[in-house]
Amino acid sequence: MVGIDPVRGQKQASSAHDSSRWPPHAATHPRGHGRLGTRRFGHRRMERTDEQFHLMNIAGWILAPLKTLLAILHTAVCSITGLIAMALSAHNGDWVMWRVGRQMWSRPLLQAILGAKLDIDVHPEAQALADRKQGVVLVANHTSLLDINAAFAASPTPIVFLSKASVRKVPLLGKLNELAGTVFVERGNRDSSEKAVHQLTDTLKQGRSVLVFPEGTRSEDGTLRPFKKGAFHLAKAADAPLVPMHISGTWERLRSGAWLIGPSRKAIRVRVGAPLQQTKEDDPATLMARAAQAVEGLQSDLAS
Repeated sequence: MVGIDPVRGQKQASSAHDSSRWPPHAATHPRGHGRLGTRRFGHRRMERTDEQFHLMNIAGWILAPLKTLLAILHTAVCSITGLIAMALSAHNGDWVMWRVGRQMWSRPLLQAILGAKLDIDVHPEAQALADRKQGVVLVANHTSLLDINAAFAASPTPIVFLSKASVRKVPLLGKLNELAGTVFVERGNRDSSEKAVHQLTDTLKQGRSVLVFPEGTRSEDGTLRPFKKGAFHLAKAADAPLVPMHISGTWERLRSGAWLIGPSRKAIRVRVGAPLQQTKEDDPATLMARAAQAVEGLQSDLAS
């Protein structure tokens, strides 16, 4: 059959049984039916995707009480396991912090119970110190109780904490931290500070790292708060390398004051930066400023 092209006014041959030519010129016309259909399909697909995300978020909040309960029970089981191990031998501290704190408690809690993806990056120089069994003071931002688990999961060495004395009173965890070597400091108590310096120095010599949250409390809005000098007085006295650490993705799940672990699609990302070696000229204020700048730098790297 010979027809007339209505656009070009030219004759062209076509088959009466060629169904691919219907509608006419759909594949070649710049405003053809097929192209418009693709746009409509793509739009509908985008709407379905947004709806799926919305439903997933609702489902996440419905499951939040269950996840929170599982996290509490998991924490209790791991705490009891750690207490039993420490009761059997006081030399099990590293095993408790590494095997129980990192592999049994923190990683399963974040990945299996919360369903979070872990994204961890350790600077080669920080890893080299860990390989040499060199204890360091880890300086991290603090936005959530889950930061403790994130730090355990990311640290290249067994870690203990520099903590306020009131943590001793927390059931199970307080006693476990005491047995495992947590450095407790009572604010405003000079004797407590001197004792903490000696304990901190001994801990670092054993190849452990001490984690400090120099903001003093959890950030309510997830942003980095000004550092306080207390931890840097101890770090200066112990003459230990400072290693900056930045944690993100925990605040979105468990904010300050919240009791339910909420849903989030963000990965939990931990960046361990290059060590900051102390010099004789560094005073606590200088160390604090250097550490704050380093943590801010890691935060900027994550945002870029």
